[in-house]
Amino acid sequence: MPLRLPKKIRFLLEINTLYSYIFHRILVKIRTRFKLPPIYPYEDIYSFDTETQKILDQMKQAIPDHERGDNPAFNKNWKNVFDREDIAERVSSHIKQIAGNINIEATPAALTSLKDIGYVRLSHKNLNPDNVAQILHYLNHQKVYPSHIAHFAIQKPMAKEIIKKNHPFGSYDMQTILKAPFMAQLLSDKDVIGTITNYFGCLPTVSSINLFWSFTSSDGKAHGPQRFHRDIDDHKTCTMFINLTDTSEIEGAHCYVEKTHTYNRLKEVFSDSLNDNFPEDLNPFQKRLAPEDFFRLPLNGYSFDKLYDHFFRNHMVNLHGPAGTVLITDNYGIHKGMPPRNHDRLILWVSYALSVTHTVSASVKLQKRAAYSEIKDRIENNKINRYVLRNVIDFSH
Repeated sequence: MPLRLPKKIRFLLEINTLYSYIFHRILVKIRTRFKLPPIYPYEDIYSFDTETQKILDQMKQAIPDHERGDNPAFNKNWKNVFDREDIAERVSSHIKQIAGNINIEATPAALTSLKDIGYVRLSHKNLNPDNVAQILHYLNHQKVYPSHIAHFAIQKPMAKEIIKKNHPFGSYDMQTILKAPFMAQLLSDKDVIGTITNYFGCLPTVSSINLFWSFTSSDGKAHGPQRFHRDIDDHKTCTMFINLTDTSEIEGAHCYVEKTHTYNRLKEVFSDSLNDNFPEDLNPFQKRLAPEDFFRLPLNGYSFDKLYDHFFRNHMVNLHGPAGTVLITDNYGIHKGMPPRNHDRLILWVSYALSVTHTVSASVKLQKRAAYSEIKDRIENNKINRYVLRNVIDFSH
């Protein structure tokens, strides 16, 4: 009779590829705990123009601290998916009332796709090869942080070729990203902001931007966000991804499980009959699974790849394309980045939320924003941009 390991031991073995990722985060928390200065350029506090600050002050009065993502009291461990969706609607309504019912048009087909399946390809926004070449040329002269995100780095940035020898990821800080060609224009694109405004029901906040490399590795193992998971930064989130290297079905694609971004949509693709032949050792709850169970898995859903494969295999799509491809996803839906096999992958993400700032939710120092004076020829200084982009661009300098 084969040896059957206790369930907790089997789970620990299942998440073994997350150990280095978790250990790295622990080191970051230790640095923060002992108030060691960050490796990346940072600000102690963000200051904003008078109009934007007035909106934020009114939001503080209207929205409870535990529901407002721009402060450490924010509680992103909601009771269940229904609680998350109720709070999102309530917070969105407050922001709309305070910031104003600003009418920014969205492409109807794009909005429908995002609502229905959780993602949309914005082919009309794709960068052309010359745009991509200019960005890559600029980055050739920039140093890379040995981390998935710059504000989680515990070592100084170095040349990319040095970083890739010992690390699965390399990233750039916020100032470096925004000074790259076309980046500021992408962040302030009216179609993109319009689509997300209509999806949220209010003006969004850019909570973070990141430009990072996923390096090929000899072992081919998935690391950290290359395992299926959900992003839980706020009660409503979207992310724009732009490939800056070619990706394919098996080469660095973004894998997304359709219709897993909301409870009602997940119900449409869930089949109770699949419980009948579901292996007991893969069941985290020891009962017949229901749609709401897929929103309460531990570790933000990390390392339940076999469970997802059993129930949603026919709804997994690999989103890929040539360098310059643009897409938007609701990354509360189950997703992962596919490890590159033969070529390093470079991708930009721009995360939008209701109010959260990623560095605040991660309990680390705020990344230093780009000064508007350095990119003013690429982006308009108006009310919408000052509010939406306040966490990434300092419009006072």
